[in-house]
Amino acid sequence: MMKHFRLNSFNALFFLLWGMITAVLWVFDDSDYPMVIQKILSGISLLGTLCTTTYFLCNYILPKAIDSNKLYSILPHFLTLSVFQAILLWIFQEGLYFLEDRNYLPLSEVAQERETFVTTLASTFPVSILLNLGFGGLKVYFEHGKLHQQHLTLKKTHLEIQLHALQSKITPHFMFNVLNHIHLLIQKDTELASTLLIKYADILRYQLYGADKEHISLAEEIAFINNYIEVETYRWANNLTVSRDVQLTDPQVHIAPHLFIIFIENAFKHVGRATAEKGVIAIQISQDAATIKLDIQNSKGSIQPKKADHTGIGLKNVSERLSLIYPNRHELIINDTADRYQVTLTITIHEQHDH
Repeated sequence: MMKHFRLNSFNALFFLLWGMITAVLWVFDDSDYPMVIQKILSGISLLGTLCTTTYFLCNYILPKAIDSNKLYSILPHFLTLSVFQAILLWIFQEGLYFLEDRNYLPLSEVAQERETFVTTLASTFPVSILLNLGFGGLKVYFEHGKLHQQHLTLKKTHLEIQLHALQSKITPHFMFNVLNHIHLLIQKDTELASTLLIKYADILRYQLYGADKEHISLAEEIAFINNYIEVETYRWANNLTVSRDVQLTDPQVHIAPHLFIIFIENAFKHVGRATAEKGVIAIQISQDAATIKLDIQNSKGSIQPKKADHTGIGLKNVSERLSLIYPNRHELIINDTADRYQVTLTITIHEQHDH
């Protein structure tokens, strides 16, 4: 039995309460015992019985019922234990009376007012019930708190797995597009392809060392986005006008990686233009003490690229990531009109050092 003993937080409180109960009973017990040893033996029989049986209830009976989610099954055990406690108390008291009857101990006032078994049982059974309810309820409260903490831990682990899965869907698709752009440029302009390969190296470095992190600095995320925009701008040559406006108050604030790139990627992928006009993409990223805001617009016209089947999947993935990482702390607005597609994402960053 001793190998199962664990002085956990509940048991520490359990023995502390019993210690307090013992002290109170000792101080306020006005029974007239001829010898102190009789008072000690009476206290040991009372407290030893109740402490041992309530410990058994809280550490062996209740945990099994809680684990099996069958608290109702505890009732027969609970009543049986209470009766057993009352009987044990009567047996120990009879043992003390026996010692006094045989003159091993002097006759006490308690022994002279000796009660019958039924009377003793009737008086101690309600006390046993109350004690078992009190300590049992405390144990259930502690176990509920432990289960709640385990639930939070499992939920966090589940969210981390989801985030990793969602992010892995975005990353390979983006990398494929970049490699395809550079492959096409190598055949036309080797010098430009060399410049873009340097940009690609920076993008790849970010992909390898930044994307798997839970949080990354805003400055690193913006540098990654700038490299991507420059690669795409070269690819579009004179058919597209791209404007960027980045206003940061604290570039070192931490955010989740790859939240903005899907919207920027989609803008380049689906920008449309009239026959005699250039396509237009306008990107604004601003930050204040409380929020980070992305506003991106792309033109739509008579000439529009064919939409890929996975476009909706990418937006769905990033929406899920936002809900998981920033629940109730983000706002995503998509405005789709006949000539313009606009995305506005606002993220609240009150917890600036949450990493």
